[in-house]
Amino acid sequence: MFKTSPPLEFVCYPEDKGVIPEPYPARKAIPDWFKALPPVLRPGLDQSTLKRCPPFLDALVTGWIIPLAADVEIKSNDDASGIEYQWRFHRPMIENHLKDQVTTSKCPAPHHNQPPMKWLNYWAVKCPPGYSLLFTPPLNRPDPRFEVFSGLVDSDGYFEFVNFPFVWKEPNFHGVIPAGTPIAQVIPVKRSALITEAKVREMSPKELTDLEATRAKLRVHVSHYRDNVWSRK
Repeated sequence: MFKTSPPLEFVCYPEDKGVIPEPYPARKAIPDWFKALPPVLRPGLDQSTLKRCPPFLDALVTGWIIPLAADVEIKSNDDASGIEYQWRFHRPMIENHLKDQVTTSKCPAPHHNQPPMKWLNYWAVKCPPGYSLLFTPPLNRPDPRFEVFSGLVDSDGYFEFVNFPFVWKEPNFHGVIPAGTPIAQVIPVKRSALITEAKVREMSPKELTDLEATRAKLRVHVSHYRDNVWSRK
């Protein structure tokens, strides 16, 4: 896990502490299907599965998960263009956006038929100076019912609850999204470490040699990256 000093702090209203689900490390939200996946399709030198893919696993375990604060009942029509919702929590759980905020007739946005909405979050995140927070849908575990948008927030100078815009995708749905449902993954990003320039060029002779050397190592040892390159997070 990436370290910060001081650590992140998740803070809520005093009356909500012990009532709403708490944020937790993303490594505790590894999907059951991933845990059950075998390392290889068949014993021997056969094709490896995602179970042996460190980049996939790193995306799963980095950062923290922010869960939905309370049960929300959702009802959608036959093309998810009409959404009804209700809850019993003492604070609002969803707000609406105007469609014009995300799309135009000339350039429709993805899911432009679905009304944009916002999950309301009741955990403010405090981070060390110089850090921003990347809020994204839980990585590599998409929810088939709704899609949350990503955002990068300079939270070291902005003390406020960060809410999560989303669109509802599943038509003809009528059910409850339970409290504790993962709705966002938060990853601290040090702004001074961001790379803002890039060069585009062809490979040099040495880089072509290095590329072939990497491929030769992979031919000899399928898990070369995992066993010899990867740094465990």
